[in-house]
Amino acid sequence: MKIVHILKKEPGAFDKKVIETHKKDNEVIVFELFREFDPDALLKAVEEAEKVFCW
Repeated sequence: MKIVHILKKEPGAFDKKVIETHKKDNEVIVFELFREFDPDALLKAVEEAEKVFCW
């Protein structure tokens, strides 16, 4: 499954644990909005993802 995590701020312990758990069995992409990122890549990833989580 393709999962995208969009982080608005530095992730906490719970957020990190969820992301690491998802990475075990899925294709996971993480975008950190508080750092520099490619908006076109974000849009493409969201369109292709089966699940999107915003933190």
